Amino acid sequence: MGNLESLGQVVKCDVLVIGGGVTGLWCAIKAKEHVDRVLIVDKGPQDWGGQGSMSGGAMVGVVPPNDSTEAFLKDFVYYYDGLCDQELMQVILSGSYDIIRELIRLGYQFITDDQGNLKGIPQRALDHVRCYIGTPFGMGGKNMVACLVQECERLGVERIGRIMVTDILKKGGQATGAVGFDTINGRFYIFEARSVILALGHSGFKISYHHNTCAGGSIDIGLRAGLEVSNLEFNRVWIMPRYFQWEGQTHLLPLGAKMVNAKGEVFMDKYSPIFGTNTDPHFVSRGMAIEALLGNGPFYMDCTGMLPESVEMVTPKGDEWMALNYHRLKDELGMDFFKDKLEWMAHQRWSVGGIEADAKGLTKIPGLFASGRARTTDPTVYVGGFSLCLCQVLGSITGRCAGEFAKSQEQLPLEESEIKALRGHLFEPVGREGIPPSEVLNEVRKAVFCQDVAILKNERSLLKALSKMEEIRNELVPRMAAKDPHYLMKCIEVQGIALVGELFLRASLMRKESRAGHFRADYPERDNENWLCWIIAHQEGDHIKLGKKPVPVEKYKIMPTKYYSDNFSYPKVMEFLA
Repeated sequence: MGNLESLGQVVKCDVLVIGGGVTGLWCAIKAKEHVDRVLIVDKGPQDWGGQGSMSGGAMVGVVPPNDSTEAFLKDFVYYYDGLCDQELMQVILSGSYDIIRELIRLGYQFITDDQGNLKGIPQRALDHVRCYIGTPFGMGGKNMVACLVQECERLGVERIGRIMVTDILKKGGQATGAVGFDTINGRFYIFEARSVILALGHSGFKISYHHNTCAGGSIDIGLRAGLEVSNLEFNRVWIMPRYFQWEGQTHLLPLGAKMVNAKGEVFMDKYSPIFGTNTDPHFVSRGMAIEALLGNGPFYMDCTGMLPESVEMVTPKGDEWMALNYHRLKDELGMDFFKDKLEWMAHQRWSVGGIEADAKGLTKIPGLFASGRARTTDPTVYVGGFSLCLCQVLGSITGRCAGEFAKSQEQLPLEESEIKALRGHLFEPVGREGIPPSEVLNEVRKAVFCQDVAILKNERSLLKALSKMEEIRNELVPRMAAKDPHYLMKCIEVQGIALVGELFLRASLMRKESRAGHFRADYPERDNENWLCWIIAHQEGDHIKLGKKPVPVEKYKIMPTKYYSDNFSYPKVMEFLA
């Protein structure tokens, strides 16, 4: 131990939770049922709550007596175009109502009707799936996190903020802890643990103040640790206001809002007469991209068709960011969100690629777990409230399992030579001359954000972008420099983002079909014979290999027979892109 302490600050625990968002908080709460020393570390401020704190606090739930897990599962298999891990989805859905009840017990409040019943909003024109919104609207995420942090405090869960974890430690193939550094003072940390949970959330592109903490952490750390990752061809494309941020278009559209083009047309009626705009943003953004090529942009959200009681329900309240935005728009810019047509745009947010793990979160490495959005779950088409649902259900399950594992294990010794090498490599960018990480990040965005790469994918554009990403990987990433620990954190984030961007392109090229959130303009049809499978990535030496894993429909409850994307018909896009 003396030698280790010469390398950095040594911290011991039974269960180490990497990530202090909603997933990590649930992991810690449930792990504490089995062991004494549970520690959450997060690169953000202590107890900030991750992306969940900025959310609307809504979650999908199978609420008795009218809902059933089987009905919801059928909806998701259909919605995901068959690319659904039905065993995992069954676990998520069947645990959703227990989480809702536990949140209520902890003091969280959902919107209810006059009889006190939970008030759900239908999602994506699906037959059964609904999400339940926290109250007051605009404060849900903050209030949810506050309830979970309070429970962690009551249970004695330790939390440390401003620590970026960079690598997983192993001994004999088993996880033994992790290393990282303080992003303020640069102190090197060595975490000794009997089980480790990756609860890092999405790997994103730091697109705005609302999502600027999403980086490539889970994919980067997972691959270096020897884990497999999947779903990397699926990046989340969202529709957002051009000039400000807003949470909740998953509520606006089913309540009567419409997206219109510059001519005032509800343009999605052309591409899906059944759903129109009341559908997933990936289908809407395809329509927007085509309309823009036809000269029919820009695009506007028109909320004037919403009922007054619906407007009241989703008007931001309280003193958090949504209410601040809403009142500043009205008072300073003269924009009324619900009465004026405000310009919106397509907006690439993050990758939904994640780590491969079983239903309990255990990865192929004993003692190393992945939970919530750090793991792979869906092909990026989304229903409102599903992220908070899966993060809380899976966080609860993974926390228990990691706690049970830690309780059954002795702490394996840490490898001093491994830690020394990791420490030396980590701090190489500090103080040297080089490129600011922000410049490299902008180059990544330029490569992967183009509409013919992110939305109307095609081989020519993907190969062009991949060539640029290879140049970024070989020439720019190794030259990034950091003037202090804060910018070292930025360097590591951008390293992960560049990796995710390149893998997005490689996997998108590999999947020669269109399915769910992935659209190939040069392969616009679904191909079940060759592509009812997941694309899996793993690291071999200095290279990352891609392969296929078939969806085991023969052992699942539901055989896919109908597909959500069949409700859409787009023109031959390659003619526009020529």
